Formats: sequence, structure tokens, C-alpha cells
Amino acid sequence: MSGEVCVQALQRLRQTGSFTRLVENKYKGGPSKRIVVDFSSPNIAKQFHIGNLRSTLIGRYVDQVNRVMGNQVTSVNYLGDWGTQFAMIAAFWPQMKPSDQYWNSLSEVEKIKQLTDCYVVANKNMKLDEEFRAKVYETFVSMEKAVTEGNYENDENMKLWSQIRQISKEHLTGFYNTFDVKFDEWLCESSQVRKAHQYAQELIDKGFTEDLDGRTIIRLKDGETEKKKLDGVNYAILRKSDMSSLYLTREIAAILHRDATFQADRYLYVVDRAQRPHFNALKVVLEKLGRSDLAEKIEHVQYGRVRGLSTRNGRTEAVGEIVERGRELALQFMKSSKTFCMDPSVEEDIADVLSISTIVFNELKRARNSEYEFSFQNAFALNQNNALALQMKHSRLSSIEDKNQHLLPLVDSCTKFPVDDTNDDVKRLMRLLKDLEESVELSAQKLEACQLTVQLIHVAAAAGSVQKQLRVKDQRDEIAVPRLLLFSAVRNVLAEGLKLLGMTPARSM
Repeated sequence: MSGEVCVQALQRLRQTGSFTRLVENKYKGGPSKRIVVDFSSPNIAKQFHIGNLRSTLIGRYVDQVNRVMGNQVTSVNYLGDWGTQFAMIAAFWPQMKPSDQYWNSLSEVEKIKQLTDCYVVANKNMKLDEEFRAKVYETFVSMEKAVTEGNYENDENMKLWSQIRQISKEHLTGFYNTFDVKFDEWLCESSQVRKAHQYAQELIDKGFTEDLDGRTIIRLKDGETEKKKLDGVNYAILRKSDMSSLYLTREIAAILHRDATFQADRYLYVVDRAQRPHFNALKVVLEKLGRSDLAEKIEHVQYGRVRGLSTRNGRTEAVGEIVERGRELALQFMKSSKTFCMDPSVEEDIADVLSISTIVFNELKRARNSEYEFSFQNAFALNQNNALALQMKHSRLSSIEDKNQHLLPLVDSCTKFPVDDTNDDVKRLMRLLKDLEESVELSAQKLEACQLTVQLIHVAAAAGSVQKQLRVKDQRDEIAVPRLLLFSAVRNVLAEGLKLLGMTPARSM
């Protein structure tokens, strides 16, 4: 198809599912990997913010592109529902808890905001009030004992924790539905507390640990290599001085349970790059436990942070507020634009699509390790490389199909493209369509969605140039039908690319 218009290729691309099927067929019968992808995995009792969403959108793409490549994928949402932060909330909640009547009148989002505010204030008090700090540690030890023994029906702190977890799950489910994100498994950190203590004790019994100021630690490097610190730290804490567990020990229990359950070839964790020392420590501990095989299967799919976010200091960008702001800007754009004329009954739906598409595109257009500050700047500007450009091009091509419905039956039997129409712009468009398959493969290898995102932008721009030159309306059938075939194929490719990235293609804009 290089440099020429291959009608057979266009016919394949025009078929529903054909774009991804090209890649699927190429790898059909090849070695399939069992892959577990851990992504999103937010902490409960907090608003779902743009930092959480980054893991969610990158992880969803890693999940989907691996399925296209023929791998057996299990997606996991591992909720952070345990740790000292819940003891902070429990210890300070009596001072902030509203009346039952008021609390019960709040929505799930409003309840989460109240809990987040409690956490922020409690965290500040932890730094200033030694008595409160001691109370928090005492509360967490009590909570950990309750969850380890599995007997906490009458424990007020555990009742509050259970309520928080339920509220948070409903809050999170709403956002996942908004972005059409699905998980095969929802797992919880709290379910690993008992096993975490057992593995910590096993490491102690085998003589792999040391005591440091009352804490149980494990050296990450031994002997001559000890001075070569791993990311600046040469030990990891396995147990606090009060004998409570830490995230690392719970993570050890979680991966061992995960491997026993899924027996995967690769365990991918889509987590920000600041967690690199954690995963290095996890691998060292697994090696100490005689599971070097499992340590080698763990892959940290790291990404840069969204700048300016910190829940403990009260600075967050809640995704719900961002989505709503995107809707407002989309509606403003549509109502002020001279190129838009649509039924008012669908304006709200299109605004939702554009808002979500912009947020997804803003994330997946860039390399994973880049850092950025979320902004809607130029998101609804014409002639820019943005989600709007992709959606508008898909809509325009859909309109060509809709206005030429009478020609679609003839498109199925088209076998030749006019020589006079095969100019340099058309040839470039065909090359870009061919390269899409390679961009999907490359993005799967590098776990980088930007490989596909950028290629789709190039295809949309090239299709715009060709569309201006090759009119379908009022042309003879032998001219109109091949042109319609080309535009229909491009429209389908854009639709499937948008879906793979996590966007809903808009047909009417």
C-alpha cells in the first residue's frame, strides 16, 4: 500500500473492528502472555483527583492494548483502604463529625469532601500536637489488631472505617463509569494485614532483619555492595516499633497472594515514578523469601506526577470538578462557534463527550514520564492538535457517510481508485493509515499511548487536506464511490483509535 491507494486495504479498514483486528490477526497463534495490570488503585476517603486519573487512563490503555496484542489480561484495582491515615480520621472525626441528620443528607461526593477535610486537619495536628500524634498511633494499633483478628463488629473506629470504605467505593464507581473504566478484580490492602505480619515474622526468623530504633528493617544490599545505596536508601522498614504493619509488608503479602491466584507471566504496576524505591525494596524482599522468579516478573510502569497536587496539604484537583469545567467550556465553544449547528437536545451529550475526550487526550498525548500541570488551555481552540480536532474530523467524515447513504451499497463492491485522485496528499494519507498498525505495536512494546495518539492526529490532519480536494457530493458514481470508500475507511480507523484510547467517537458535531 506504500505510496499507492490499495482498495483492498481500504475495504478491510472500513469494516468494524478491522483496525485492531489487523494487529490481532498478526499475533494470532503466537506466544500469549498472562498479564496482571494493577492501575488506578486510589486511597479511599479522598476525592478522586487528576493524579489518580493519570494512573487510571494510562493503566486502562496498557490493559486494552495488551488485549489487542492477544495477551490474557487481568485488570486489578487495589484499593488503599488501610494505613495510619485512617487512624488520623478516626481520631479526629469526633471533633468534625456533623449531626446525623446533616450527614445523611449529603451526597457521596460531599461526604468524601468532609472526610478529606478531616484528614487534612488531622494531618496538620499530627505535626503540631504530640498528644494527638500518640492517640493516632494508639488508634491504628487497635484497628490493626481488630482487622487481624477479624472481630470488629462492636469497634466504633472499625465501624467508621467500614462506612468510609463503602462511601468511597460508590464515589469511585461513579468516576469509573464516567470514563468507561472497568476492572476484572477489585482487591483491598486491608485483606493483607494478617499475612503481612506472618511474612514479616518469617523474615525475622530467617535472620534477614535488624532492629533500628525499635523498628524492624531489612537491608537492601549486603556486604561490599551496601554502600551502593538503592535510590539513596539502603534499608526498608518492615514493621514499626509499635508492631503495626506498613505498606511494604502488606504489598509483599498482596503480590504473593496475587501470584498464587493468577500465576501470571508479568505483573504490571502503573504507579508514579516516586514509588521506584518501593518496588526495588519489594523485589529484594521477595528474593530473601526465595521468590526471585516472582521478583523478575514485577514491572513498574512509572509515570511523572501532575504538579501541584497534595491531599495532605489540601491542594487537589478533583476530577468531578474538572469534568464539569470541561462541559462548561465545551458548551461555550459550541454556542459561540459558527461551524456548529446541532439539535439542542444533543448539546449536553456532545459537551460530555468533548470534556471527557479532552481530559483523556491531555493525558495520553504525552510520554508517561513527563510531568505536567493539567489545563484546558487551547483545548477548544480550532486548528490545534487536540481532542477537538480528532472528534471534529470524525464527525465531518461521519457526515459525508450520512449524506451519501445511497452510495454505501456501491462502496462494498468498489475495486478501483481513480488515478487522477492519487495525488501526494492521498499517498501520504495511505502511508499514515499503514503506519497505524506499527504505532499500536510500538505503543504496546513501550507501554506508551502517545505513540498511537500522535499518529491519529497525523491521520486526521492528512484526511482534512484530502477532504478539501476530493469532493463526493455531485460527482459521478465512478468518482464519488472510491472517494467515499477512502473517507469511510479513515472515519472507521479514527473511531477505533479513539475507542482504544478511551474516548467515545462523536458522529454529530
